[in-house]
Amino acid sequence: MTRFIISEKSKKVVYLMLILMISFQNLWAHSITGQVKDGKSDQSIPYATISLYNANDSSLITGTISGTDGQFAIAKIASGEYDLRVSFMGYQTVTRKIDLTSQENYHTGTILLQAASVKLGEAVAIGERIKAKAEPDKTTYFINQKIEDASNTGLDVLKYVPGVQLDFSQHLSLEGNQNILLLVDGKERDTGFIRQLDASLIDKVEVNTMPGSKYDASVSGVINIILKHRETGINGYVHGEIPTSQNVVYIFPGYGLNYGGKKFSFQTSYSGQISDFPIIENNYRKISKPQQTTTITSQQDVMQNNWSHRFNFGIDYFLNKQNQFNLYTFYNPYSSEHNGTMSLRSEVNQVPQEYCHAKKTDDDRNHKLFGSLYYKHLFHQPNQELTVDASYYYLTAHNATTYAYDSSSEGGASKQTNIVRPRQQNASIKIDFTTPLTEYFKLETGMKDILKSMTDRQSDSFRYRKNILAGYGSLSFAKNNVQLNAGLRAEHSTNDFIDHFTRHSWAWLPSASLNYQLSKTKSLKISYRRSIYRPNIYQLNPYVSQNDPFSLQSGNPGLKPQFSQNLFLDYSMRLGNNFLSTRLFYNQSTRVINSLTFVNDSNLFETNIYNAGEIEQLGLQISSALKLGKTFAFNPYLKVFSNWTHPNVIARQYQTVAKQELSYEVGLSAIASFKHDWTAAFRMQYYHPTTDIQTIRNMSDALYFISVEKTIKKKIKLGIVSGLPFKRSFAYHGEKTQGPNFYQRSVGSVILPSVPVWFTIRYQFSSGKKVHTIQRETEKIDRTPKKGF
Repeated sequence: MTRFIISEKSKKVVYLMLILMISFQNLWAHSITGQVKDGKSDQSIPYATISLYNANDSSLITGTISGTDGQFAIAKIASGEYDLRVSFMGYQTVTRKIDLTSQENYHTGTILLQAASVKLGEAVAIGERIKAKAEPDKTTYFINQKIEDASNTGLDVLKYVPGVQLDFSQHLSLEGNQNILLLVDGKERDTGFIRQLDASLIDKVEVNTMPGSKYDASVSGVINIILKHRETGINGYVHGEIPTSQNVVYIFPGYGLNYGGKKFSFQTSYSGQISDFPIIENNYRKISKPQQTTTITSQQDVMQNNWSHRFNFGIDYFLNKQNQFNLYTFYNPYSSEHNGTMSLRSEVNQVPQEYCHAKKTDDDRNHKLFGSLYYKHLFHQPNQELTVDASYYYLTAHNATTYAYDSSSEGGASKQTNIVRPRQQNASIKIDFTTPLTEYFKLETGMKDILKSMTDRQSDSFRYRKNILAGYGSLSFAKNNVQLNAGLRAEHSTNDFIDHFTRHSWAWLPSASLNYQLSKTKSLKISYRRSIYRPNIYQLNPYVSQNDPFSLQSGNPGLKPQFSQNLFLDYSMRLGNNFLSTRLFYNQSTRVINSLTFVNDSNLFETNIYNAGEIEQLGLQISSALKLGKTFAFNPYLKVFSNWTHPNVIARQYQTVAKQELSYEVGLSAIASFKHDWTAAFRMQYYHPTTDIQTIRNMSDALYFISVEKTIKKKIKLGIVSGLPFKRSFAYHGEKTQGPNFYQRSVGSVILPSVPVWFTIRYQFSSGKKVHTIQRETEKIDRTPKKGF
């Protein structure tokens, strides 16, 4: 028999291993037990979620669910300090602190959950909110905490939606098009209303770049802002901006005050817009003829003084669950003046010919009034509703420009004043009806009538009326992973320039879209639409005007509407909470309305307006909403396309030729969130110049802004904003035109300090309660195939 002799050293090693094994076993020997019950009925709650988190870094350790009797147990837990969270849908979450460093097992006893008041109209899920999702007729972008922290107004929120741009003059555009329709909870509004909206009230933004037959055929896109909830009591905000330079002012102050009850709410707000900065407008023209070259240069060195004060009022009345009334009105005095000097000189073969220098003075006063009444009725049948929207718009203005020429000018000292006193009235009514026909089919139909009138109190001969009567119908089908929509809109328009001409026209405008859900997170969509652009009165007016001694311009009463056909194939996907959309598109515009210029026998630049030909675009578009960790969020947008121009017989008489060029648009918004409620934001946009039939347009510089803000106790927000730092001079518009014997170029530039800076301060207050008690923190995604509406 073999005997094993263990040395003293080996015994010590064995004893140490045994001690470690026992300690290791004890380390994981802890357990937590307990029971979950309803705090009111004392009944057990089965399938409640029990989660165990590390108390130091809040990381999830393990979890379980309660049994049918409400009992739960978590075993094999290491020593340490923990947070135990117990939750169940419809109940308030309970958190317990647990210390397992001094005892082996822990029994929580009975944990009572209190019911939360939840209305099923709100979808609730726990987690981080997704950035966006594609839907059959739109893309929905969800407003998360980052965007809310970086925004003050509704217009600020839109800056962080991919494809939405706001230029230096505060004109809103969607994918390069400014003719967009703005809605708030389905009601037609404008940028002035969006600017006074409190950013914290916005839940999501729906973007439709291929509007169906329900919308005016002249709009190129629809943005619908969905608000979160109504509140009872009083809430509001005060927003101020402080410039740091007397020569450069670019501020947008405002306030908002809301009072609400369960059935009634009242809102009043003010939004201001004040911009003062020096502008230089340069114009260069050259005429090349045999043995003679004429050059004409002009420059305006002016101080822009723009101001607008808009006062908004609104009343919402919810008669019952089926009937809702909304009254909204605003009064808006505003002015846009450019005061300074103007100089113009001409040379023939480098020999000075004419020269003039004048002091330019504007007197601009405008008053705008608007009112609308909206009614919505929900029938007892689900998804059946009727809406009526009636509105009235009134504008009266006095616009005068005076040129006081000095003695050095051609013809000596003199004064010239141009005055117009326009008055405009618009009235419209819109009725929409929606009803499901079967489980899978839905019908939408309606009509709209718009009547516009314009007069000039300075000229009795200027009287203009325009009427557009439209009707539409669309049929939608949805089953499983397929959604199909097809519609037709018919519009009849009348242009009546009294004592000059009357024009009638019909337009038939079809639209269709097919969406296929490839998976839970991926979709493929193809859409088609025919739209229209109608010439305005200034393009139709045959009156010849002379802007300076070397140029003439006139309208064309024979203009016909311009039509566009738009087709795109879109593929979108979600990657976690991120969103990416890629689109292949084709646009064709026929009877394009363009200005055509030539040099007449008197060496004057003569510009007329015609239906000048056809333009085609074929390209790729990418837009996304992305995040990088918990700190950074990016919303990039890129559009690259080939642009073809095809001049018609009239345009070829001006010796224009067909052209093809590559162009692009780019935009980026980014937000960084830091500790202690600090937020930094960056926004940039740029349009590459594009060519129409004869002229190259959109010759502007890249626009970018940087801001840093600090929120204090969720009520006060302090910030600093810089626009175009280190730019010094910003070209905000420009164009050039070239013909067989002439060339002309114009550029308008804003002169800026090295680092333009202004400060912002905002105070928010609330003493009310939400009518809907639960706010969506994340969008609940339907995981089952769609069977209908």
